[in-house]
Amino acid sequence: MLASSLSRAALLSAVLLSPVAAQESGARPPSELQRRSSGSVAFVQSRPAGAFQKNIGFGYGGSGTYVFRLDHSGALGLRADAGILGYGNESFRAPLSSTIGGRIQVKVSTTNYLVPLAIGPQLSWPRGAVRPYVNGGIATQIFFTESRVEGTGDGSSFANTTNQSDGTASWVAGGGIYVRLSEGKTPVAIDVGTQYFTGGHAQYLKPGSIEDLPNGQIRINALESDTPMFLVRIGVRIGL
Repeated sequence: MLASSLSRAALLSAVLLSPVAAQESGARPPSELQRRSSGSVAFVQSRPAGAFQKNIGFGYGGSGTYVFRLDHSGALGLRADAGILGYGNESFRAPLSSTIGGRIQVKVSTTNYLVPLAIGPQLSWPRGAVRPYVNGGIATQIFFTESRVEGTGDGSSFANTTNQSDGTASWVAGGGIYVRLSEGKTPVAIDVGTQYFTGGHAQYLKPGSIEDLPNGQIRINALESDTPMFLVRIGVRIGL
């Protein structure tokens, strides 16, 4: 008797709840639920500010951005950024070794790198062809300088050394716009924006900071300052 009553109750519940379930599934189609995240790849330019601007010039490189949507509409998300830029390069030719002499020449190149990393919330307008956004959070700026030896014939590198490295914590705030190019299962948009890094205190090098000495040693003349900067980016975003 009890089993029969429970069966009838379960059947009645299924009949009553099926329209509600269908309505909810219509409001949140699986294809939309699957688009919880998006990614961007971009060309970036770093623009130092303050005393930092007097020490180094603009940097150029690439970055990647990942945004995980925290709400159904897509207005609120968690954003993570990572990039690498070169802000100075120098090179010269030299014999491979004193034993071989000058018959085999190599190219010694030195590049100064900046690696900005950031994570924090992003708030964006979730509708329309043009969608502005703002973001902020915590960040770090990593500086390192690397020298490498390349063959003058094929240009392939076969030895490298990190001459100096340092890092500093920072706050970041930024904004930009997404301009929709296509809809569908995999939406595509242009991503244009800028971020400001407050910049902590760090040591870093620039072209000319490494001095070659006659005895085969080097002298490193590191620069030191706060490192505020703007990061300007233009790229392509996949997923909205």
